[in-house]
Amino acid sequence: MQKPRVADKILLSLVAGLLVLGGVSLALFPAPRYSETENRYLAAFPTVDRAALTEGTLGASLDTYCTERLPLRGTLRSARALYHLALGEREVHGVIRARDGSLIRRMTVNETAYTQNLTALTRLAREAEAAELPFTVAVAPQRIDVRADLLPGLYRMTREQTVWQQLNAAYPEAVTFLDAKSEDYWFRTDHHWTADGAFFAYEQLGAALGYTPLSKSEFARVTVSEAFWGTSDAAAGIPRTAPDVLTLLTRADDGGFHAVADGKPLPFAGFYDESKLNMRDKYAVFLGGNYGMLKIEQGEDDTRPALLLLKDSFANSVIPFLARHYRIVAVDTRYYRGDLTLLAAECDAVLALYGMQTLTESALFSRAHLAP
Repeated sequence: MQKPRVADKILLSLVAGLLVLGGVSLALFPAPRYSETENRYLAAFPTVDRAALTEGTLGASLDTYCTERLPLRGTLRSARALYHLALGEREVHGVIRARDGSLIRRMTVNETAYTQNLTALTRLAREAEAAELPFTVAVAPQRIDVRADLLPGLYRMTREQTVWQQLNAAYPEAVTFLDAKSEDYWFRTDHHWTADGAFFAYEQLGAALGYTPLSKSEFARVTVSEAFWGTSDAAAGIPRTAPDVLTLLTRADDGGFHAVADGKPLPFAGFYDESKLNMRDKYAVFLGGNYGMLKIEQGEDDTRPALLLLKDSFANSVIPFLARHYRIVAVDTRYYRGDLTLLAAECDAVLALYGMQTLTESALFSRAHLAP
């Protein structure tokens, strides 16, 4: 039997040493449970019990834990992103580096969730029609849908086109905002639209809901941050990406609106939580983030029509404009588990406003939302 060469011994020793060092580091100095960069909780150490052993889930859970909680996770993610770019790839972790250096999320589709969401919207629309309650569906596109000119030359838009065709077949009256092509309407590092994009949506919704939009000239433009890195940047982990400028459209009477989230008054007047500007997720400046139920009124004697807004985070930046015309009852169906039919009966109109990303990726409606 041939003896191992010295070089082989050195290589094996180096690999073994790295494995031991990695294991010891993971055991003593795991990455923090909450990743502020990714705006999510990382995997916890799995529970070792009979179910995990018999069902075969322990190995996968341990693998996820080791991957997500490895020390220097952020540095390693950046190094991996640079490695992919050095190979000439234009995509990292489902995020495409566009021709202008901005970041565009690739569309991913959970077919089961998307079908269920469209079915639920259709059912809610029928129930609203039976109750003679105006019901509007509006879907915000992803930046990839409206800025295909920034994509790599060989990128195929087949999947994006398919999901919009499915939406049109299920709900042809939906407002889609597919003409929101201005670069001012979209963040370069985040999947949401900017305040200008939200105002564009507000203007488009006027025709569907029956209100006359205010003029943008009635609002003041206030820049609150020049160092905003959003969700696309967090997903890609590409270092030295130029930040976004975060601008709000405000009016002098903003302080006259008061919000109650999940039964508790929010600790700020108006629509903007400036304390969130000290966090990485600065998009949360719009209303302070997401809640199960959010009610907004203008004073205690607000008798204006009530709008039930079924939403995800895309609607947060539109609410400051819709609140000029309605008392708002906003429900994020990802977190709220009440009967939507009962809520709708207390309102004068219903608007379902979701981003296509959420609509195609997440199950937004549960059995608790719909009357039997």
